[in-house]
Amino acid sequence: MKKFGIIFATIILALPLFAAVSSTSASAAKAKTYSFSILTADFYDKLPVYHTNDHTVTVYRAAIGADNPSISFTAKGKLKPSTNYHVTRYVKAKSNATKKIRSFLYVKGHGWIQSVKVTKGALSTDNEATKLPG
Repeated sequence: MKKFGIIFATIILALPLFAAVSSTSASAAKAKTYSFSILTADFYDKLPVYHTNDHTVTVYRAAIGADNPSISFTAKGKLKPSTNYHVTRYVKAKSNATKKIRSFLYVKGHGWIQSVKVTKGALSTDNEATKLPG
C-alpha cells in the first residue's frame, strides 16, 4: 500500500511538467526563424543607452553558429514603449532570404532587437509640445 501511494504521488507531481512540455513545443512550432550571415560583430565597452518611441519593439532569441558566421533569430517578446534600455553588443548581418543587410543590438537582460526600431540616447522627459507659453 505504501508503494502505491508513492507511485501515485509521483504521477500527480509530474503531470504539470508534461503539460508544460507539450504547450512549449506547440508555441515553438508557430515561431518563425530568420537566418542571417554575420558580417561584423562587437561588444560595447561603455553601454550606450537607446530608447523605444511610442511603439513596442519585437525582441528576438538568437542562435549563433559555431562553425560558420551565422545567426538565427526567433521572436520571443516585446520591449515596452517609451523606455530606456542599455545595449551591450551589436551584429551587422546579411539576410539569407532577402540579401539585405540589417543591424541588431543586444538589449541587456532582454534579447536582440533591430537597431532601426530604437533611437540612440536617453528618452527626454521634457516635451516641448506640452509646455504652456508664458
